[in-house]
Amino acid sequence: MRLFARRNFLIGAILVGLVLAAALLAGWIAPFDPVKNNFRNRLGAPDDIYLLGTDRFGRDVLSRILHGAQVSLRIGLAVAVLSGVMGGIIGLVCGWWRGIDAWLMRVMDGLMAFPGLLLAIALAATLGPSESTVMIALTVAYTPRTARVMRGAVLVARAQDYVEAARSVGVRTARLLWRHVVPACTAPLVVQQTYVFAIAILAEAVLSFVGVGPPPPQPTLGAIIADGRDNMVEAPWIALSPGVVIAMLVLGLNLLGDGLRDALDPRMRRIMR
Repeated sequence: MRLFARRNFLIGAILVGLVLAAALLAGWIAPFDPVKNNFRNRLGAPDDIYLLGTDRFGRDVLSRILHGAQVSLRIGLAVAVLSGVMGGIIGLVCGWWRGIDAWLMRVMDGLMAFPGLLLAIALAATLGPSESTVMIALTVAYTPRTARVMRGAVLVARAQDYVEAARSVGVRTARLLWRHVVPACTAPLVVQQTYVFAIAILAEAVLSFVGVGPPPPQPTLGAIIADGRDNMVEAPWIALSPGVVIAMLVLGLNLLGDGLRDALDPRMRRIMR
């Protein structure tokens, strides 16, 4: 409960919780079919029936946002978990076995030489637009960053006196890593993945906006913005509404990450006291 005493974490939890609850309940609370066209109501302004208006095909913007948020959260969570597992393993191996580190981290550095978003766009365009393709592309793009964070944490942990003492008395490497090194590296890894979660949601919106995300008619937040870009003057609600949801998610996840960092970092705990 100490986490909720921290303002950053509490505000972030509220923002993410609101969007998460709305997305999970989309099938019940969405007032209309998100993919059904109704040209008689195209570009309709927000009113008591269409709370966020309609797009150029007459589709309810609120219903599309609710279902699109599901896709964004699903992709963001998958990328955070997959890159956390893969990057965590790579960082653990590189931080502990320096011979492997000499070449494996050079591969990670090579991937990091490309901006993560551009690398993801190139991979998604090569593999073809689909939800699984976006997950793979973003995981490949952001795993090297997680690996570098994990490697740094392992290097710090292996220099600690208790780890050196365990090695000196002959504790097996597997047991030493699992019982002592990995727990010491969990906190920075968890904090890092909250930021990856936020970046993945933003990157998925960009991929959908440029046309290499999940294909139509599946609604995504980035695709909704792309649909509304040509009607910004007469129907600004089409593009602005999903933009607000993306901003809420990214801001909330970053605040969650800040709160977790403050709670899990002993140096920050001393400062807060």
